[in-house]
Amino acid sequence: MIGFLREYQTDFMLFFQGICLIIAFLTLFTKSLSPRRRNAIILLEVYAALYLAASRYYYLYRDVADPGGWQMVRVAKFLDYLFALALILCLNLYLKDLFTNEAGLKKIPKGIFAGDFIAVAGVISLFIGMFTGLYYYWDANNVYTHGRLFFMHYIFCVPPMLIDLYYVFKYYKKLTRSIRILILLFIIIPVLMSVLQFVTSGIAASVLSTAGFDIILYVFTILDTNKKLERAHRLEIEMMAKYQKELEETVELRTSELKVANEKVEHLLLNILPEPIAKELTEHPDKTISDRYPNATVLFTDIVDFTKISDSMSAENTVIMLNRMMTLFDDRAKKEGIEKIKTIGDAYMAATGLTNDPENDGAEKMIRFAQGLLEDIDEFNKTSDIKFRIRIGINSGELVAGVIGKTKFIYDIWGDTVNVASRMESACRPGHIRLTQSVKDLVESPGHYLKCRMEECDVKGKGIMRTFEIPEQ
Repeated sequence: MIGFLREYQTDFMLFFQGICLIIAFLTLFTKSLSPRRRNAIILLEVYAALYLAASRYYYLYRDVADPGGWQMVRVAKFLDYLFALALILCLNLYLKDLFTNEAGLKKIPKGIFAGDFIAVAGVISLFIGMFTGLYYYWDANNVYTHGRLFFMHYIFCVPPMLIDLYYVFKYYKKLTRSIRILILLFIIIPVLMSVLQFVTSGIAASVLSTAGFDIILYVFTILDTNKKLERAHRLEIEMMAKYQKELEETVELRTSELKVANEKVEHLLLNILPEPIAKELTEHPDKTISDRYPNATVLFTDIVDFTKISDSMSAENTVIMLNRMMTLFDDRAKKEGIEKIKTIGDAYMAATGLTNDPENDGAEKMIRFAQGLLEDIDEFNKTSDIKFRIRIGINSGELVAGVIGKTKFIYDIWGDTVNVASRMESACRPGHIRLTQSVKDLVESPGHYLKCRMEECDVKGKGIMRTFEIPEQ
């Protein structure tokens, strides 16, 4: 095996030299590595190629009897030692990036810098030894011969490698498996090969092992980097999927919240406006909302002697009482399909038949609603210390309805029909319902007679009018 290696080692050197130069060229365009690690690999491969070239030249021409060739052989041997020390500095540069990036150390271990110092000291001593013959010298026959202090070359090479070995073991678990094993072999094998080369002449075991592991280091570094990139990409995909899921859940939640909020707004709007009006105002907020209805029915009701009653009550109790009563009226309106228009103090205003169809049962529904209000008051009085009475006036006819204002707007109705309904309420006796002839005519039909008492009434602005009161007395 040793004989085979001795015979073909120069060919191996040439082969490794080419590979190292190719790797150095490829590393220039490798974007996945950090700048410091990329530079370290480039320098490692370049110096390994030069190391191989110097050693190869030495082994090829050391036995050639040519004065000019002898000088080149001497230079090649010097460069052989020099590039060995340079490779130690490049390895330390690689380890500095490895410990700070992959191992996550905040600071580079001081021992690595000590290794740099030893290697630099070795370079200086090499230059001194070149002129003093301490390391090696060339005898009278121009044969390479070890000097008295030849072992010093190993003192400057081996300790930095042992320091690196110590730190690799110290931070072993912080490095990926493939890289930490490779670094250990990168350090141990060349040291063992140097020992072999020291005891065996004619074999360049150190340079071949170093160059071989330079090549392997690049391959494993790229593989390890690709695994990290793949893992990072997979993590990114998982994070994106998680983010997308969270985003979808957030959008769904916000959509649900928005839907609830819209429903609340819509419900609130429907408490203020009739549904068709609310829809039209929502779709066209700047549009003037107004309509004329040919046959609507309007109701007014208020509490008898409310001013006198409220004077004897606290403000809070007055509001509580009114709220309870108006809530009963609102519930009744919803049940009977009546459109509440507004409340004015103790007065309650409602309408029905707000449609362009003149044939509607608005008047009949309003009378049924009014009778229900009287029942609600009777029920209210059962649990009230104060017994309340109300008056109700109803009129049917043409009116105009619309939305007034842009802020705190209100849906309101106007016209003679509305005014007369208000007069009917004012002229009505407590606990009764007063309605006009137009209402009675709409309710009555052949075979259906409305039980009520007719009474002529002087209505302001209208003169004497035939009116009717329910219940009949």
